[in-house]
Amino acid sequence: MGRFSLLAAGILLTALNLRIAVASVPPLLSDLERDLGMSSTVAGVLTSLPVLCFGTVAFAAPSVVRRAGGELALVGVLAAIVAGVLLRAAGSTAALFAGMAVAGAGMAIGNVVVPAVIKSSFPRSIGLMMGLYTAVLNASAALGGGLAVPFEHALGWQGSLAIWATPAAVAGAVMVAAARRGHHDAAIRGGAGEMRTLFRDRLAWQVTLFFAIQSGIFYSGLSWLPSILKADGFSAGTAGALLSVYALCGVPTALVAPALATRARTQGHLVAAAIALDIAALLGLLLAPGVAPLWVTLFGFGQGAAFALALTLIVLRSPDPRRGAELSGMTQAVGYCIAAAGPVAVGAVHDLAGDWRAALILLVALCAPLFVLGAAAGRDRVVSPGAAP
Repeated sequence: MGRFSLLAAGILLTALNLRIAVASVPPLLSDLERDLGMSSTVAGVLTSLPVLCFGTVAFAAPSVVRRAGGELALVGVLAAIVAGVLLRAAGSTAALFAGMAVAGAGMAIGNVVVPAVIKSSFPRSIGLMMGLYTAVLNASAALGGGLAVPFEHALGWQGSLAIWATPAAVAGAVMVAAARRGHHDAAIRGGAGEMRTLFRDRLAWQVTLFFAIQSGIFYSGLSWLPSILKADGFSAGTAGALLSVYALCGVPTALVAPALATRARTQGHLVAAAIALDIAALLGLLLAPGVAPLWVTLFGFGQGAAFALALTLIVLRSPDPRRGAELSGMTQAVGYCIAAAGPVAVGAVHDLAGDWRAALILLVALCAPLFVLGAAAGRDRVVSPGAAP
């Protein structure tokens, strides 16, 4: 296998592990709440913890990639995911939170590094690689959500949480092999770093806030869809399967959206189409929950496209790979810190209102600023260039 083919395989296997640790928890929340004595609000904090790590740790990612290079950074990412996934299965609340934090830190670095590596190593295939990357991210969430309950039946909830260390270890081995073939990511290494200048750039903030609200909606759905569906009369197994549908239906739109985005001069029309699907799905869950499988499918299509566009906009609005790593760091650091409030807010609104209607109305309302920001971020511009390395 050629060096770049091996690197592409390593990137996609890494992507497979950047959501599993998050998606494999929500279907087990009812059992975790019962066995560990957690309220819905605390459970919401648990599911938000990796997202919060995505934000806080992402600030450090550009520095890591400048020093180690993209490939070695991804090896470290996968090692952290293996350690965190195993730790969270130790059987206590403290270990559960600590393991989620360690895995979340690893995933946070990976989230920032992969788009920068794609821009640097695959400049002529950005649309294809971003499409494959985001599609695999969605597939990983589907895999984790769909198999969590069957694994729990076979292995208990601790075994269900721990088993996901295996694909992370396999991905780590492939990335080690890719790194040994030699480094070709000089375009993102070196330099002092200029992320701070992006905080004065309006376009950078438009990309960041679009990413933040989109991620907040996505992770609220990922965290609470099983509970919403169970409240509407669906069984735990069916709710877990529909969570898998939610993530899996994002795969085709995640494949297509980056290719369309890279071929178009502006991306606002694609943003509008994705948000329209989200609104239709959320209103459907609110007004006609009996046909929830249809609404979950539409929600998955919309979120898959919106997430892929959010990541692709980072690449398209960057003038070069190093600046791309810095914009990716800012977008995901600030964006995920804001997005982490989403599942907590939804859980808290449920606790206060006693049902899920108010929470669904909140998610519908968030689609309005999401559209405005996406239309602005989709214009044909790039962020200000940083200083030369």
